[in-house]
Amino acid sequence: MKCLYARLLSDEELRPHLERRDSVVFKGLSSEWEDIERQVERLGFADTYCVCRTRKPKAPSEETSVRVVPLQIQQES
Repeated sequence: MKCLYARLLSDEELRPHLERRDSVVFKGLSSEWEDIERQVERLGFADTYCVCRTRKPKAPSEETSVRVVPLQIQQES
């Protein structure tokens, strides 16, 4: 599931999203991306999630978002 927020989440709010393997998008929080990345690491999901900052070309900085997305896990055959 994809969840959209315009504010930072507490550990108690973010953890269930990560456990369910949701994609979480933080709109307008590009300056907070390192804090979000550290939070994901602290919660123990650094090996299963990617934190990235994205912006559409020529978009104003307030349209920048931070995406927390699960990594694709390849299954062994």
